[in-house]
Amino acid sequence: MPTSIQSRRSFRAFGVLPLALYLLLSALYLLAIPPGESPDEPSHLQCIEQVALLNRIPIVDPPPRGPWWSRERVISGLTCYHLPLYYFMAGYTQKLLATVTGAPLHYEFPPTDARFVSGASVAMFAHAEKTNFLAPAEPFTLTALRLESILLGLLVLWATYRLTRRLAPTSVEAAILAMVLVAGWPQFVFMSRAINNDMLAVALAVAALAVLVGYDQPRRYILIGALSAAAILAKLTMAFAVVVAALGWVMEWRATSEAGLRRRLWRGGLMGLAILLALLLCLALHPTLRTNILMTIRSTSALNPAAQTIAYWQNVFTTTLQSGWGRFGWMNLATPDIQVYAWWGLLGISSLIGFIAVVRQADSASDQQRAVWLCAVWTVCVLGMYARIQMNRFQPQFRYAFAVVPVLSAFAGIGLARLAGRSVFRQRLLVLLLSALLLTVNLWIVFAVLVPAYP
Repeated sequence: MPTSIQSRRSFRAFGVLPLALYLLLSALYLLAIPPGESPDEPSHLQCIEQVALLNRIPIVDPPPRGPWWSRERVISGLTCYHLPLYYFMAGYTQKLLATVTGAPLHYEFPPTDARFVSGASVAMFAHAEKTNFLAPAEPFTLTALRLESILLGLLVLWATYRLTRRLAPTSVEAAILAMVLVAGWPQFVFMSRAINNDMLAVALAVAALAVLVGYDQPRRYILIGALSAAAILAKLTMAFAVVVAALGWVMEWRATSEAGLRRRLWRGGLMGLAILLALLLCLALHPTLRTNILMTIRSTSALNPAAQTIAYWQNVFTTTLQSGWGRFGWMNLATPDIQVYAWWGLLGISSLIGFIAVVRQADSASDQQRAVWLCAVWTVCVLGMYARIQMNRFQPQFRYAFAVVPVLSAFAGIGLARLAGRSVFRQRLLVLLLSALLLTVNLWIVFAVLVPAYP
């Protein structure tokens, strides 16, 4: 049987498993966590409402006041200095639904829970007690925004599959294992149902990476330019995607000596560059966007004096590991450390095995080898951006590094497939066991950690 036909049959048989796992867990996290109990969610909602109600680019209005936990700061336009693509997508989604259903556009959050500051309650808001787990504790206009984010998470799963297939073209089971890791990753699933701009920015950026390594047509650089520009317009921190795309173009140009292919590469690269230059021109000339970018630069340029100490970075490292597995709510509801270290131990060992296997297998001038280099540079860029955030302020929230999830999962999936041996039966059995394990752990998190914390 030809390999391509066998791969398609394998994916049809097992590829639905990570998709079902992700959608099921996303729905459970959606139902278990009340509105506003995700990082910056109330503030993001104010920016969305500005688009829906006023048809304008969001601005920081009302201005935040008081300490970070005060209601005047949490429910404000604090995050509206971000670039606005997500807010336009979410705002007009809400406006369409409000027009069709008659639902109100504004959502008034419950009173602040006075016990939050003392730590007696993990909930920022005093939510009404929920009597039916299956009934969302919010209007459909908010739930629809969560469903949009969940769909964006599917794009991350697709990018993980494409990336793994390029790194290990003969093993569809490795790609499915990589998807299972993403689909059952508690922190990723938790944030995928939150109202935030991270999921849109990450989905667009990793889609650009998947297109960069997954196809061979020179004109794909037009799509890469469009995806990178859109990712930047969702969140400025995704600008590193342009660096990796440029590196990919240079490597591809140097790897070919055919004049016709080089001309097509020039045309595709220049058209992709034109899209990015058009975005740059728009950001420079539009007064609100320019103001928001300058505000971003001013707010992130200062260096935290504590960042000069070893103890600070030890704290960053430890908290990043925790938030990389499962820190929920306002990053104040953590899972046991044994789960954290077991998860990162699994990822670390399997991804190292996968990386070594791919490097040994790839020829020095092959597309596979270029994919390894691009993934390595991508990872360095993501971690560098993450470290720069920590140098400015203590924010060890792994969601800022979500763009590395498909790369890490791809190598880990390849490593797990290698550990299972060459037997396709054992690899598929591992897919089932890993899916069952992650489903069980996430069910425990939902019903033993989240539901008691948000009754």
